[in-house]
Amino acid sequence: MSRMFTSEHFSEGSAVMGDTQEVRTLIARRDKFIAEHPHLKSTQEEIDRLMGTTLDPVMRLEILFMLISGKLQDMRTLFTELMKLAKDAMPEESGHM
Repeated sequence: MSRMFTSEHFSEGSAVMGDTQEVRTLIARRDKFIAEHPHLKSTQEEIDRLMGTTLDPVMRLEILFMLISGKLQDMRTLFTELMKLAKDAMPEESGHM
């Protein structure tokens, strides 16, 4: 995980982020969520890695948008494949009802 956004390294980022209880609470909630959904750990690590490259809020939003867009495109590709499989599994219409 990015050094700035882990509980262990929070103090290093506190000067930039503001050492608030709210931030610590949000980090703890995120860590708990990842612990409960371990299949999302690699996605969170990707987010942390990319977010660790900048403190600029506009760039951080652009990074999040890029990641979300990529995931949506992946889902769209899978949906298209599923639709094709579903159509292929449908019996040919004979024109009779």
